[in-house]
Amino acid sequence: MKRRKFIKDSVAVGMLLSLNPMYSCSSEEQLKILVLGGTGFVGQSIVNAALSKNHSVTLFNRGITNPTLFPNLDLIKGDRALGVDAYRPLKNQEWDVVIDVWPQKSKLVDEATASLKNYAKHYIFISSIAVYKNFQQVRLNEEYDVVSLDLDKNEWGYPEEKLAAELFVRDRFKDNHTILRCGPIIGWRDPAVNMLYWCIKLNRDDAIIAPGSGSDHLQFIDVKDVGRFTIMAAEKEYTGVYNCTGPRKTPLLWREFLETAKKQFNSKTKLIWASEDFLASNNVSAFSDLPLWTPLSEDAFMQISNEKLLETGFEFTPIEMTLEDCMKWFRMDMDSTIKFGTNEIEIGLKRSKELKLIELLKEVMSEPNN
Repeated sequence: MKRRKFIKDSVAVGMLLSLNPMYSCSSEEQLKILVLGGTGFVGQSIVNAALSKNHSVTLFNRGITNPTLFPNLDLIKGDRALGVDAYRPLKNQEWDVVIDVWPQKSKLVDEATASLKNYAKHYIFISSIAVYKNFQQVRLNEEYDVVSLDLDKNEWGYPEEKLAAELFVRDRFKDNHTILRCGPIIGWRDPAVNMLYWCIKLNRDDAIIAPGSGSDHLQFIDVKDVGRFTIMAAEKEYTGVYNCTGPRKTPLLWREFLETAKKQFNSKTKLIWASEDFLASNNVSAFSDLPLWTPLSEDAFMQISNEKLLETGFEFTPIEMTLEDCMKWFRMDMDSTIKFGTNEIEIGLKRSKELKLIELLKEVMSEPNN
């Protein structure tokens, strides 16, 4: 499924990205936190959130990815790919919380949890909504069916590896684990370029294809919110599984999202709404050609329940701030002439095809019966 692949790919690239650290102050009780990784897209947001609350953070990684990101933090070097022996240096002390950020193979989580179960009070694992069996149920919650692990391990994909990792965490930390099943993660240095597609086009193009009727749902979560809720769960000792997706308490529909983005960017771009039938008949695919769009007729991937998360009182980052973070990164670190739907960036509609579709839509709308 394209959606599962999107989540996997965004994470894999995100592990290689970084963010300038932010330091702040004050928390009621300082926690001794061990972060496995901590210098990639998701990891740095967790570290920054911990530092903003004045917690004591130690990183465990190879010291290769973004090695200068957190120069003032303790770093214990180790390579998880080397197996259980890599964790020996971590057994010289005890940790209030271990935070495990996005390993691609469940074997790494098996070894980490087995090695640290007697040295950590709480284990937090960043997982994914990709573990759910399907997305046919609207507002599916944390109790919904998950993928099967009956396949030969050689046939496991990203969902199976994530679920197996979750089970290791649950087994070794039965009463003191937290699993965050994240939906699409968006924000500063967004590796998937899916949100950037819309941000860039609203800042650059005179008119763009807008997907469907505007009444389809859209969900994502700001990477900073993943970091903040991770630390909130550590501080308040939340346990169990939490769907982590937003971007707010109430549903967000595509029409409101694009109008909000236009207002944020002071955009004059005209939105040309194209029906699902029109797009399908012209070989325009949801999610790949029109990033993040999932029509209601396909599934409820963008209608995951976040009720349990909201019950904690967690407050999401305003959508406008997430959009601005995306564009700030683009302006700072990417080519302004970026071309979507090409060998350069495969995601999104190629501009020449989009313009042809816009002209075709104008012709359709000008016909007498329309």
